Amino acid sequence: MSKILVTSAYPELTVLVKELAQPLKLEINVIEAVLEEAVAEVGHFIEMMSPEVIVSRGATAELLRQNFSLPLVTLAPSDFDIFQALAKAQTVSRQIGYLNHPSLNDQGFLSQVRSMLGQEIRYYPYRTMNELSVQMEKAHHDGCEVVVGGGHWGLRLANAFGMVGLLIYSSRSTVARALAQAKELAEFKQVKKREEEHQRKVSAAKGLVAHYTFRDLVGSALKDTIAKAERFSQVEATVLIWGESGTGKELFAQSIHADGPRSNGPFVALNCVAVPESLLESELFGYHEGAFTGAKKGGKSGLFELANGGTLFLDEIGKMSLNLQAGLLRVLQTKEVRRLGGDRVIPVDVRIIAASNEDLQAAVDAGQFRSDLYYRLNVLNLFLPSLRQRKQDIPDLIEFLMNKLVAKLGYRPVLSREFIQAIEDYNWPGNVRQLENVLERYAVLVGEGQPLERLELIISFPELRNLLDGSEQVAGIPKSAPKPLNLATEPRTICQSEVIKANETGQISELVVDETIAVRVGTLADMELQLINAIMQRCKGNKRNAVSLLDISRTTLWKKISLHTSESRDSC
Repeated sequence: MSKILVTSAYPELTVLVKELAQPLKLEINVIEAVLEEAVAEVGHFIEMMSPEVIVSRGATAELLRQNFSLPLVTLAPSDFDIFQALAKAQTVSRQIGYLNHPSLNDQGFLSQVRSMLGQEIRYYPYRTMNELSVQMEKAHHDGCEVVVGGGHWGLRLANAFGMVGLLIYSSRSTVARALAQAKELAEFKQVKKREEEHQRKVSAAKGLVAHYTFRDLVGSALKDTIAKAERFSQVEATVLIWGESGTGKELFAQSIHADGPRSNGPFVALNCVAVPESLLESELFGYHEGAFTGAKKGGKSGLFELANGGTLFLDEIGKMSLNLQAGLLRVLQTKEVRRLGGDRVIPVDVRIIAASNEDLQAAVDAGQFRSDLYYRLNVLNLFLPSLRQRKQDIPDLIEFLMNKLVAKLGYRPVLSREFIQAIEDYNWPGNVRQLENVLERYAVLVGEGQPLERLELIISFPELRNLLDGSEQVAGIPKSAPKPLNLATEPRTICQSEVIKANETGQISELVVDETIAVRVGTLADMELQLINAIMQRCKGNKRNAVSLLDISRTTLWKKISLHTSESRDSC
């Protein structure tokens, strides 16, 4: 049964609506209220019962139309209904006032009534209860003795001012016609809802759905960008999203789709770089059986066909060849696609969201991207800032991404203060995607144990190395290496001449020296540690230069320092 909500302006209309709804087998609810009172009661009812269609009349209908998006059928009195009410008013007094919503007043009709009745009829337009009260007082001031319109509320106001109030009754045929129209609309909505549900299930089965919404976008710095994207989601125009890799272009595209009128349709994404150029055309437009060697029997639908009724997201569109750009432009202009090797034109209803990590205007200027396609795509434009441009969002992003990891791994790793500080100071060339990968790497490495020590962080996170070490003291290495000893004054030392050479790239050529490094006589491990300390002192704590001079890996250097330091503690 159809769920229909009716607002009634007077008790007799309520009775008539309920009577006529029975043979139509309508599930109706009637609210006896007008204007703002009706708006408030309808709003409450919508929250509780979710009706499919509203039926109302006059100024109340216009007010409801402004406040709610549900389909609305106007239970407007016919011209004959209004004429009957005005003719009846003439039997009461020749001083007649007529009240109605300004958009519903037909001056031509009112002139005809005046001519037919042979007298003046004053007109008082109103939109709200307050305006109705003001106009009723004005009618009284103008000497009107009888007023027509305003519903049951108008009737009470007229009586309060000492005037006779008359209702404009909707005839039986008018009410029956409005209810029948409401039934058709409600049934159409039900059919549409079933079709959308079927489409949703089909899209979900094929994986053609959006997994992200605007709720998944984190960061106060994105507030204005999200607000703009939300406005874009409500229209059908093409959107061009641009920003560096990893800034969340597809996440925004999915959110725009999920929040818009096409949310029940498929969301199809294509990275124009991920598919070889030779296959990209058939991937987009599909192909007919026998179109080329190896073509699938029966042909294949292209992504435009799969996205019909929904959204097609084309990522890195700037990498598409000029030849393919021409084909894409034609589909956007004609809303038709023809499969490769086929002769049948297939209409498609697809919204395009394109994305690029490069300046397409510069590509147009360089002749690498078609200007006509660029203008077709660049209707709505959305720029996504890089993470280094919104570093204030990093703490919130860490919390959001860590919560995701908890759900994925089943535990919450403990982040060290040094690690958090390095994350907040880093410039993140890979943006949020890189941040998410770094946090997942840390979570897997640390497990449910203690936070990683600095040396472990340096080894496991080379991208953060400069922030984690810099010129600071590394754990296990004394702040100053033992002073070189002189054989002349301290005979228990031996000298080892070492010429430190630059590596092949010349990156440390400024550290080339030809000098003697003295070590104190001791165990091999002890002398090795002294040598490492001396090199670290000359490199001013920079381990990258130290490992180049010693011709060992950073891991080996770390192990030797840790081993010797441990042995030193054990011997104490």
